[in-house]
Amino acid sequence: MKIEQVLETYDEAYAEAYNQKFLTDIHSQTKTASELQILTELLREKGSTVRWLDVACGTGYYLSCFPEVQRAGLDISQAMLNIAKIKNPNIPLIQGNFRDKSLINKGEWDVISSMWWAYSFAESISEIELLIENISDWLTDDGVCFMPICEPSKNLYSDPTKVPYVAFEDAPAYGGKILVTGVMWSWIQPNGKRHDNMLVPQIEYMIELFKKHFQTVESIEYAKGFYWGILAAKNARQFESIRTQLMKESQSIADGSDRIPTDIPPVDTANFLQRLIRKLFRR
Repeated sequence: MKIEQVLETYDEAYAEAYNQKFLTDIHSQTKTASELQILTELLREKGSTVRWLDVACGTGYYLSCFPEVQRAGLDISQAMLNIAKIKNPNIPLIQGNFRDKSLINKGEWDVISSMWWAYSFAESISEIELLIENISDWLTDDGVCFMPICEPSKNLYSDPTKVPYVAFEDAPAYGGKILVTGVMWSWIQPNGKRHDNMLVPQIEYMIELFKKHFQTVESIEYAKGFYWGILAAKNARQFESIRTQLMKESQSIADGSDRIPTDIPPVDTANFLQRLIRKLFRR
């Protein structure tokens, strides 16, 4: 997606409606709560002096859920950052392009996140790898990254279509292996806003890209298996505590059915999530 189109799409009106539409509405609550669980565990295990950077922070919703943490946000849209400042009035909010390594000091952050498939706004897979490289550079030597990722077969199709990563081990006629490394897609919203030529590498390829810059890379499923994320660490470690925490808390986040209900009014998600975060930090 072209930078000019990103800035045009994420204007003041779009920013003002963003949280309700994509983070706290009834369709997004389970996803958002699960992601807050993961962030809570990553921040908790780093201790009270943890430093956290949210790349492509948007309206700063995730940042606002952890007021006790030393944190900062980076986003290309000033309109989104204007909203972020309301709930995060006293933290650094940097307007800039995540492709620019010079915006952030090397080795400054213990935890870096990049939420809601922000990487898909890159214009090439090379730019996605540059983002991953930048995140690695900005992290401390034992830093960790959490990045939710799009799984095309679950998130872009209405049926369980699986786009194979390995199309051919031995291509007909010409030989050699053929890999479907990514999928390009566009979203035209009912209000006419366009997200053109969004790029999502296959999960297998995203893991390969991360492994070039991180020692430990794991994929994780959450929100009843409908969403995926990458957990990556600069050093050798395991993320078993996060997997365990997701399993233990899944019933307190979910509504108990096999799908997110659409026929009931939204709950007060913010209060619920704050209670969840306080509960986890007390452990």
